[in-house]
Amino acid sequence: MKLSQLIHEYIVLKKSIGMRFLTESAILNSFCRAMGDIDITQVTFNRIQNYLNGTGPITTFWHRKHDALKGFYRFALGRAHVLSSPLPTIIPKRPAPFQPYIYTHNQFRQLVEMTNILENSPRCQIQAITFRTLLILLYGTGLRISEALSLTLSDVDLSQGLLIIRDTKFFKTRLVPISHQLIKVLANYEKNRRLLPRPAKNSSAFFATRLGRALRRASTERIFRMLCECAGISRMDGGRFQPRLHDIRHTFALNRLISWYRQGADVQKLLPFLSTYLGHIDVAATQRYLVMTPELLSEASLRFQRYVIEGGINHE
Repeated sequence: MKLSQLIHEYIVLKKSIGMRFLTESAILNSFCRAMGDIDITQVTFNRIQNYLNGTGPITTFWHRKHDALKGFYRFALGRAHVLSSPLPTIIPKRPAPFQPYIYTHNQFRQLVEMTNILENSPRCQIQAITFRTLLILLYGTGLRISEALSLTLSDVDLSQGLLIIRDTKFFKTRLVPISHQLIKVLANYEKNRRLLPRPAKNSSAFFATRLGRALRRASTERIFRMLCECAGISRMDGGRFQPRLHDIRHTFALNRLISWYRQGADVQKLLPFLSTYLGHIDVAATQRYLVMTPELLSEASLRFQRYVIEGGINHE
């Protein structure tokens, strides 16, 4: 059977049982293009190895590609389209865990102020107030960038102080409460937004271009990268990626944790609430966002000192 046909059948099967399968589909379609329109029995070990290795250093994406192909070949083996799997059995060691970039308050303020340069760019279809509000929303809620860009005018209920996040990463819709300060920021932007075209009325995108079209993630990421460069924000720790939009989500989670420590709150009891707010399926997913920083370490140390002083440890 043709590789392309079998990959198509496999993707259809996975989606029919309720899986999004977006990343895996992209990987498998990329694999199919790299192999060409050939029979699955013609795919060799060397060609798969070349596809997995790519042209740069081994990253965690090597393992993502391998996992996607492993599932596909289980499917092919189970239906007797191949007699054995040509996948490599020697798996390279996974690179060190990815470390997100945590923005300081001053850095984020710089980014917000830097959005003014968009007004001086006649070719830019995104207004400064639009991008500025988007950044503030991400910083104040920890939304995924895809969730923020998917918001419609009807999803932003400022009278109730709620955002409706529909059909998120895990096929769930959730309500996200927002602060009074953020409500004021969004209300100010909404007045401007309603002056722009609304092709779908209240179902139109909340964050839109000058023509009323929804912001695209690629252009949003590109503008953010430009703002970081103009503000001189870059990582000097040898990390694989420069500061990203998604790192604002990590920064939000960490700031919330630090705030709770300073308030003397029971952090372990509150973590499930943070997990729900962020749209995670469990606390373990949230804990991956909580990287250790000097500020967090300092607050945790102070908490431990107070615990000892107040008699939390038996000194007998």
